[in-house]
Amino acid sequence: MSGPLAGLHVVEIAIEISGPYATKLLVDLGAEVVKIEPPGGDSLRYWGPFPGDVANPDRSGLFEYLNAGKRIADVAEARELIADAHILVENLSPGTLDGWGLGPDELSRINPGLVRLSVSHFGQTGPWRDRIESPLTMQAVAGWVSARDPQRPPVQAGARIAEYVAGAYGALGALTALRIPHPGKVSEVDVSEFEALLSTLPYPMLMVERMRSLGLPSNVRSAPMLGVVRAADGWVGINCLTGQHWLDVCAMLDLPEYGEHQIAIMMGGPERAEFFAKAEPLLAERTVAETIEISQAMRIPAAPVNNGATILESPQYAKRGFFKEFRDFRCPGLPFRMSASPTARRNCEPETASSFGSRTTESGALPFAGLRVLDLSTFWAGAYLTCYLGSFGADIVKVESIQRPDGHRYSGAYPFEGDDWYERSALWQATNLNKKDVTLDLTSERGREIAHRLAAQADVVVENFSPRVVEHFGLDYDSLVKLKPDVIAVRMPGFGLQGPWRDYVGWALNIEQTSGMTAATGYADGPPCNLQGPADPVVGVHAGVALLAALEHRRRTGEGQLIEIAQIEVAACLTAEPVIEYSMNGVVRPRQGNRHRGYLQGVYPTSEDDAWVALSLPDDGSLDHDVFDELVAGWTRTQTAAAIVESLRAQGIPAEPVSTGAQMYEFAQLEARGFYEEFEHPVTGTHRYPGWPFRINPGPPSHHRTAPPTLGQHNDEILRRLGVGDDELAELRRLRVIGDRIVS
Repeated sequence: MSGPLAGLHVVEIAIEISGPYATKLLVDLGAEVVKIEPPGGDSLRYWGPFPGDVANPDRSGLFEYLNAGKRIADVAEARELIADAHILVENLSPGTLDGWGLGPDELSRINPGLVRLSVSHFGQTGPWRDRIESPLTMQAVAGWVSARDPQRPPVQAGARIAEYVAGAYGALGALTALRIPHPGKVSEVDVSEFEALLSTLPYPMLMVERMRSLGLPSNVRSAPMLGVVRAADGWVGINCLTGQHWLDVCAMLDLPEYGEHQIAIMMGGPERAEFFAKAEPLLAERTVAETIEISQAMRIPAAPVNNGATILESPQYAKRGFFKEFRDFRCPGLPFRMSASPTARRNCEPETASSFGSRTTESGALPFAGLRVLDLSTFWAGAYLTCYLGSFGADIVKVESIQRPDGHRYSGAYPFEGDDWYERSALWQATNLNKKDVTLDLTSERGREIAHRLAAQADVVVENFSPRVVEHFGLDYDSLVKLKPDVIAVRMPGFGLQGPWRDYVGWALNIEQTSGMTAATGYADGPPCNLQGPADPVVGVHAGVALLAALEHRRRTGEGQLIEIAQIEVAACLTAEPVIEYSMNGVVRPRQGNRHRGYLQGVYPTSEDDAWVALSLPDDGSLDHDVFDELVAGWTRTQTAAAIVESLRAQGIPAEPVSTGAQMYEFAQLEARGFYEEFEHPVTGTHRYPGWPFRINPGPPSHHRTAPPTLGQHNDEILRRLGVGDDELAELRRLRVIGDRIVS
């Protein structure tokens, strides 16, 4: 097995998606994985076509996709295999392995150097540890079920996307734990699926707190503009991120009179219906491709809403050769591309020599202590990765400028709040903990020279701009290796560094739409719905997995490399099911709303305004789903959410209220596990920030180390490290190469 993790031995005792996806990522990077199925086998083996599908009636393509490259072993071999493993991955109910005689004490006796990764609904500790859930009820309590179609009940994310998220965090946590010494005792990585889903939301608890501080309603939701709209031959997403995008859309549609009404239209004011009544017929006259071409020519973020069939025809995926032939169907390729350490899943003999298990840090040190990272990122995906690295000890230097600060500072911050309004974004703050902030005008020769000196000292450089931005400043990979030959550059462009769409503009909604996430979410007779959450942070998590593999490669060889994480490719890996189904059966599955094979379930109203509950029952085929929905809704409308949930849980039926941001600071499970940590921001005061969705034991006792910085807060400290004196600092401020206030 080739790859940067060649020689890493992993035993998997896991079913369905979360655990197998974690180990799939390790296989992609060269690890040897042996899969031990529990009695009865992995239930995903029985994932298959719905009635009416015409091919492959006895095979599970999804099982094959997630488990390719693994060796299947019998449970009788478990002890022997675990004794030689570096990582054990399991996602069974808490306590199950203890019943097999494989509890923590016994594992420490068998293999004291083992890392045990456990993925469970709520983690191995806390008052909710043993609560029974279904995929729908888990999404509900974690805030993933939302009113994406205002005319229908709140709806889940489709295509089982949520189940991949915990697996990605698991792979990241396990590779992090390998860097922490733990002599004589098994290291535990305890992943909570609930916390993993919370971690990929755009901080709704902080946003509610922020709206309340401004005296504004905390439950008002704006709709993406224009959002998902019909074209002549399908659906297209037009995604205004800035006021200029909106003005350009109005110009494109020859409706300039609506240019001043963006907020009213987003908030559902009377102008909304009037605007769409004029815009929709115009958009319906053009094909998806025509709308995208015109929009992108005007630098408006627009993307196709791909499904399992159209995504295979997408020119960007096709040119990059992303989707692969596997046996007799097609499936996503790898979510990362690495220039020096090949990534490929193959069935071949593993390397016999291994240096894994010799921890890379001293006892008591944080796993990334001494790692120097230059953060050139903007918005969420890149900053999420560097926030994680900083929380576990890396020295992060974030570069902005007073002429063009990180655009994420403007998310949820408003100019009427005063001269320091750009310091008040809850979204920016929560993603930029654990960092030091320096401002450099990279359009100036002096600013670029300082940036190059910082890069020459960095182990890792991270950026997620569109291609050619960092090239313009001499900070692309070819330029970086001239400054530091063993540097690892992590580039995270939306559409990739090559291909016909490489220069397209886009953000999270474009990624969801292009990758198939949006087409899989919503009701069969309604429009596709944006998830509006997970794309950015999940990309950051995958980048972290690839980076830790690249650091292992550099430890062995002394060689750095370029890591490319195309955001549309990561998102497509999490939306594998529709592609596999279509290529196996020639069927584009209708959107399922809140349904899921194997369950009678849904999201139902209660006697309280805007309060919903999700519940699931096993589907034995005896009752029509529509009849079930009618009967259940008739009952739930007469009950409060709390009464419904209490009654059903007492009968062993998974049930949860649909959570909102206003409730997320109140969950006893999060309090018990220390998910939130309090820091004082210099401008906005004390806040409780979300942590990471796993605990490592033995490991760091906290999630974060420092509060988010203000703009240019660490200019003097960082530049003095480079030998810049007082006079030069004053001159750089005078020339506005550095500063701590935004200038126009």
